[in-house]
Amino acid sequence: MTSPTNPTKVDEAQAAFRRYLRNHGVKYTRTRAVILDSVLEFRDHFEAEQVIHLLRESDRKVSKATIYRTLPLLVECGILKEVRFDEKRAYYEFAFGEAPHDHMVCRRCGRIVEFASDEVVALRAKIGQRHHFHVTSHRFQLSGLCWECSTKCPVVTMG
Repeated sequence: MTSPTNPTKVDEAQAAFRRYLRNHGVKYTRTRAVILDSVLEFRDHFEAEQVIHLLRESDRKVSKATIYRTLPLLVECGILKEVRFDEKRAYYEFAFGEAPHDHMVCRRCGRIVEFASDEVVALRAKIGQRHHFHVTSHRFQLSGLCWECSTKCPVVTMG
């Protein structure tokens, strides 16, 4: 996952957020614009606390509550995707106009590997069809050990 480095994509994301808020009767405020600009700076998965830290570090005064209220709006409008690699914390990643992908997470070191699979997308469509369900998204995550961790301390694999 990467943040949008193309200025056109940033402009499109900002316009999409404005449109989403307007359509839902919510104001596009300067504070929300600052939060959007900040999350677009992240190149990797990030947590809400990292947004708070980034804004405080750059002397932009935004309340914690406003950040926690704005992140779900960014998810709902499709700019961000919320991902959970464990039960404890929510992470976010840039999703606007990005191809779908999934994750593998190392249970020892926490390394996250992103991958895209046409087979997963095809299976998603097939399962949806079988159950007369219009699938619009999915979450698929593999847990295990990355190569480095498995060579340092091998484990018995189970099928």
